[in-house]
Amino acid sequence: LAQAILGQAVRRGFAIQPTQSLGARSGHVHPPTPVQEKYKAMLPPPQLTTGTCSGTADVGAWTTIISETQDGVPCLRTYNGFEWLFALLLAVLAVLATVTSLCVAFISLRRMLRRCRKGSRVSEARRMEEAPPITAVIPCYLPNEQFIIEETVEWIMREVEAPGALEVLVVYNTPQDLPEIEARLKELQVDGAWPEGRRFRAMRVQESKSKAANLNAALREVRDAYVVIYDADHHPDKDSLLLLWEKMVRKGVDCVQGSYYMRNLSDNQFGCSPCAFPCLARIIDAEFFTDWFLMKLVTRTFFLGNGYFSGSNALWKTSVLASREFSETAQTEDVDMAIQQLLDGRRIEFCAESRSGELAPMNCASMWKQRLRWTIGWDETSLKHAGAFTDSGRLRCRARCGLIWTFLIRWAMTALTVGAVYVGLPVTTFRPLDEAHWGRLITLLGHACFFMGLGPWAFATLEAMLLIPRRGLQGVLQVFFVAVVSSPFGFATFFLFNFFLQVTSCFKLSTGRVKGWEVTQRAPSCSKVSSPPLPSEASEGSTRAEP
Repeated sequence: LAQAILGQAVRRGFAIQPTQSLGARSGHVHPPTPVQEKYKAMLPPPQLTTGTCSGTADVGAWTTIISETQDGVPCLRTYNGFEWLFALLLAVLAVLATVTSLCVAFISLRRMLRRCRKGSRVSEARRMEEAPPITAVIPCYLPNEQFIIEETVEWIMREVEAPGALEVLVVYNTPQDLPEIEARLKELQVDGAWPEGRRFRAMRVQESKSKAANLNAALREVRDAYVVIYDADHHPDKDSLLLLWEKMVRKGVDCVQGSYYMRNLSDNQFGCSPCAFPCLARIIDAEFFTDWFLMKLVTRTFFLGNGYFSGSNALWKTSVLASREFSETAQTEDVDMAIQQLLDGRRIEFCAESRSGELAPMNCASMWKQRLRWTIGWDETSLKHAGAFTDSGRLRCRARCGLIWTFLIRWAMTALTVGAVYVGLPVTTFRPLDEAHWGRLITLLGHACFFMGLGPWAFATLEAMLLIPRRGLQGVLQVFFVAVVSSPFGFATFFLFNFFLQVTSCFKLSTGRVKGWEVTQRAPSCSKVSSPPLPSEASEGSTRAEP
């Protein structure tokens, strides 16, 4: 083997020193292995000159690649520093991609099995003897949401099913008087035609300049033992509150967080308005679907051990929520409240099946402002509470590690992904990802990252396909958008968008250019679009039909 391989290499201009792996000591010649045959096929035509690579290399070794000398003569060499760093980045991403795919597979298969169980969580909620009164709090910045708040109140009062008595409390702030809409809200308070004796109240918070101040004022007025929070544009599914209540009782937790979807899917489908992007609402809806039904449950089940409060469609024990105040200076008061409650040892669960439809941002500019506020809020809250993750609060070790992973390690993961994908990908365009140019180790790791990354895409698409019978044509359309958004191409695109958000957030935080709390621009919604079909019951794991 040594005579055959070395003789061929020297004849073609390679400088290779024999090693034991080449069988130099044995002196026996064996048939070439497939890897050696592949390397022989990659060798260039015979050269007239010879050159020497630095160091020694074994044909077909894990870290051996074909290179060239300064004279342009091909030779074999081992990895240099850059290639070892690239291999390390790919190894970390390959492990994370494999773990994520396995976790997503577990979550998806578990949901499929639960769909097969007999009975319905909604039916169980209706059969419960305890039927507590619940207050639904709707914080509102009236100038921005004056066109939708009345519709939201009507929807919750007449369409949402509650386990007991329901009171809706709208707490709003406005820098100037809006006589027309404020008069309409007062009329709704004295309306005695609400079903099942439900009550409505509207309260203006005079000194408020944020959603957090509105919520703090509302909690001082709530007398019921349970409170559910909805944003002003939310239209919860008919049985969403029942599902939240049933899971709270069954799990014995302090808060249950439901999921969101876009209810204005038909708005601006082709990007005809200024700054609009075609099918923006459907793309965000597909992103939310993948996030709520798979990725958030992975975080809750395998890392954090708890869910976390996301601001709307969440049922709380009033005494627990009122024990802390919402931060009026935070960009994301919900995340700040979630961390405070988790550090106090409170238990929060996700309930993806309890769904609430919200309005997508009007255009790309509104979406950028909304996501930038979210990113800045996560960053400033993570920095604010970072020290408490390890040295304060009543948390178990798993919960502390989960908080560190969820709120701190994400920065390191962003840097790793940028290094491995957005630096490695351009490099592989002029150095193809094969064993000749990158060696067996990097080639295998690169393939592992790609194929393991297909796991979330496959299971997210399968989950959307299984729900087609419940949503009809809209379900078919959603399958397409889920398949695109959760694909490696969609992941790379959203990651790039989030990376620019992260860079902008870090720049603003480091330079002190963070402005006050900014609201997301809203537009009047169409009632025909906003009302999803409402089946009579939904078993655990089922979802509602989008409009």
